Amino acid sequence: MKNIIPKHRIIITFAGLLAGILFLLATPSVRAQDIAATLPPGVQDVVKLTHAGISEDIILAQIKNSGAMYNLTADQIIYLSNQGISQTVIKSLLPGGGSAAPTMPAPVSPPPVVAPSTPAPVASYDASTPVTMAGFQTQLAPYGSWINVPGYGLCWQPAVAVADPLWRPYFDAGHWVYTDTGWFWQSDYPWGGAVFHYGRWHRYGGSWVWLPGYDWAPAWVCWRQTDAYCGWAPLPPEAVFSAGVGLTFRGGVALDVDFGLGIDDFAFVGYDHFWDFNLHGFLLPRDRRELIFRDSRIYNGYRMDHGRFIVEGIGHERIGLLTHREVRVVPAHEVHFEDHGRGGFDGRPGPGDHRGGGDDRRDRHGF
Repeated sequence: MKNIIPKHRIIITFAGLLAGILFLLATPSVRAQDIAATLPPGVQDVVKLTHAGISEDIILAQIKNSGAMYNLTADQIIYLSNQGISQTVIKSLLPGGGSAAPTMPAPVSPPPVVAPSTPAPVASYDASTPVTMAGFQTQLAPYGSWINVPGYGLCWQPAVAVADPLWRPYFDAGHWVYTDTGWFWQSDYPWGGAVFHYGRWHRYGGSWVWLPGYDWAPAWVCWRQTDAYCGWAPLPPEAVFSAGVGLTFRGGVALDVDFGLGIDDFAFVGYDHFWDFNLHGFLLPRDRRELIFRDSRIYNGYRMDHGRFIVEGIGHERIGLLTHREVRVVPAHEVHFEDHGRGGFDGRPGPGDHRGGGDDRRDRHGF
């Protein structure tokens, strides 16, 4: 009598083979995602800029000015090559320009990665350079484009904002530090010393653009909070600073006002992520932000203190209580120096905090 294989066994065997084939087909993409997640934020920015079609010269200029170098693993280097990153760019990311290691080194256990948040100071940086429109244009040109925005005039659009539609100022590649001038945004970008401490931000054509201004602050933002979340948004051009007065909005002194900012302007994070150095992965979906926005209250905490503009925001004592962390007060001139060591602009906080070249003591935004 012939051996007859039961039909249900044939079906089970076929299903097993099919599952195995699907697993093998999916493995490379899953593996690539795993490797992408291990890349330092600075290297992730290089991938974004390459995918956006930014020229190699601009990418190399950004890498050079950041001063950061990375001990990449073999898998990470292969991944970058597969993403279309040129060998020249890959070498510029490695210590010594890649001269001490082959282009495709043998697999080794991942060595410690040099954190991009503490790159070496740029030797060519001149802290005495006054803040002027010409200075802004020269320093920011390698990292984005200057465009004319109706109603506001000449504005700067960072390349990273074009490459990543989810990018937003005061959120990506940076973190909050509490100083004697209030909440200070410490940026990891080589251009952060200019655009996060001077001027205003505006959404234009689905992307963020920066309007030059000439008064310094630890951060030009509006704050909101709930019992579980805190949020902030870049101040709009209509928020005008006047020496001796502070911020004004539509003719009135601006204290706890909303500046006309809506849901899409704000980023909210849970208090457990407030101190994180890379908040990009914690951006909440819009429907969630809408619910939080409705329940939130404004806590700007703006005040003038001996000519200095203070941004207390939610308050460091409350942040310490909600994050279960002691908040250390850092002198603003110390953290400001670190920020400018990335190739930014000088603007040491002090009486007046004004670095412009004219007599007008107001922010100028081209409107």
